[in-house]
Amino acid sequence: MILFGLQEICATLLVMQCAFGFLFNFNPNQQQQQQQQQAQPSFEDIYLNNECNGYLCPDTMQCVSQPKDCPCPFPKSQLKCTLPNDRYICISKPATHDAALNEIYDDETRGSTAKKEEARDCGWVLDAYMDKV
Repeated sequence: MILFGLQEICATLLVMQCAFGFLFNFNPNQQQQQQQQQAQPSFEDIYLNNECNGYLCPDTMQCVSQPKDCPCPFPKSQLKCTLPNDRYICISKPATHDAALNEIYDDETRGSTAKKEEARDCGWVLDAYMDKV
């Protein structure tokens, strides 16, 4: 009877050791990843230590002469709509199967002035800005 109790204790300890090994060593690269993340400077550090002599775009960290010259962070999928107050807003390009319209939206100059009925493009943004929507 005592021998059986000893076997149970040994088996339980073995199972616990395996469980702890699995739980605490599930991702052996986790410590290395955390160390790499700590080495990267923060957004605040990058922003404050930037040597831009013009305007530093907060979304892209590009140095431009004025805020309205900032690019959109995702130009392949966004339209940059310029507002009357020399500010801008980036919106998702409208989804359409019209190849000609997609070509307009993909053009940086024409896309920012496009206005198609029933589409939420830069024309719609301008109307919304002017309280016409």
